[in-house]
Formats: sequence, structure tokens, C-alpha cells
Amino acid sequence: MSGTAAKRWTLQEFLDWEERQEHRHEFVDGEIRMMTGGTKGHAGIARNILFALYGRLRGSPCLPFGSDLRVTIPSYGNVRYPDVTVDCGRQDPDSQEASKPVVVFEVLSKSTAWYDQTRKLRDYEACPDILHYVCVSQSEVRVSVWLRDGDGRLVAQDDITDLTATLDLPAIGVDLALADIYEGLAPISEPQA
Repeated sequence: MSGTAAKRWTLQEFLDWEERQEHRHEFVDGEIRMMTGGTKGHAGIARNILFALYGRLRGSPCLPFGSDLRVTIPSYGNVRYPDVTVDCGRQDPDSQEASKPVVVFEVLSKSTAWYDQTRKLRDYEACPDILHYVCVSQSEVRVSVWLRDGDGRLVAQDDITDLTATLDLPAIGVDLALADIYEGLAPISEPQA
């Protein structure tokens, strides 16, 4: 990636450059950042969310996609690749971008948790189509949710930490059992009181 960090890029320059790249990159505040691989826990949670959403959204205008689908934040000129995106817009099979991302999931790790819950939250809040932002911990049973309010802000809800609870996503008419999100991922533990 030599030469990419030496200048501030425009969004269009980045998109043109990215078309020719073998690996995905996020574009944040005019800088290109190569995306790194994750753990089995990270991949397992993203897979479980995708599978659960696919079954519940079958036949609806909304479809779940993995981390290959881009979400562009026009007001900041940033590009993100959420771990899971529910796109409720026009489904163009040749597009690399969500046309109407309504729900966005990020799977947290110890190294990304702060960033995902601050910088990415800021970006996702600037995208008015996103009505639910969900962060899922991979080190413990903890799902953090932000819902868009009447003032257009993403507002934090109480964290969900009970494996028998469900995550309600009213914008797409779906609820997900935390047991389904964390299925097969022992020894993730419930947080201590």
C-alpha cells in the first residue's frame, strides 16, 4: 500500500482505486486503511447473525449481507464495511454498496471495541437510513444497541447481557435470540454482576 498514505484522497479517488485492489480497505477521514482478518469467534458471530437474519427476512424487501458490502457515509466521505448489513433498498446484484442500509452490525474485539463504539458510531449516525446500530462482543455475552430517535440521533439502549434474551429490531420486524447469535461459540461467558 505504499504511496496511499502520502496524500489525502477524495472519496471518488478512493472508490476508483479500490476497484483495482485485491483486498478490501476502509476509507476514513481521507485516509486508506487496510482491513485485517478476524478470529473464529468474530467470523462465527457474523455468520450466526447472517444465518438468523436470512431466515427471518426471506420474502421481505430487506436482505442481510456480510462484510463485502460497502456503506458510504457521504457527509464525512468515509467508507465502511460492517460485519453484517441489512439492506432494504434496491437490490442491484452488480452493486458493491448498500443502497439503503437500515441495520448495521459490528462484531467487537478488545482492540476494536472503543473505535467501533465511537468513530464508527459517529459515521453510522451520519447515515440517516441506518435505524439500528448493533455491536456484538465476542469476549462475553453483550450486545450494545443504538436506535435512531425522532431527532435523528442514534441513542444507546441498555446492553443485552442475558443469553436467553432477544435483540429486537423493529425497523425490519425481526428479533434475534442471543442464543442464536452466540451459538457454538463457547466458552463465551455471561458478564459478572
